[in-house]
Amino acid sequence: MEESQLIGIINRLKAMQEDATDEPQPRRFEKEGVEQALVVFNQATHTYTLTEHNPETTFEFDNIDLVAIELFDLLTDN
Repeated sequence: MEESQLIGIINRLKAMQEDATDEPQPRRFEKEGVEQALVVFNQATHTYTLTEHNPETTFEFDNIDLVAIELFDLLTDN
């Protein structure tokens, strides 16, 4: 059975929350080898900043589920 794409996204986002370094660790999300979005987790505010490419749009989320759903929709949109 194939692993859920949503679980993979959530695991990457959780790793950002658990990162103890002082520097933000951005994560790039690609579809078919083309970067679709960049996510940065802010430890001070506990928020995710999602920057979607094409067109350039930025969103801020304070809920891991909401950012994961947005990424899932972006990466699976045909």
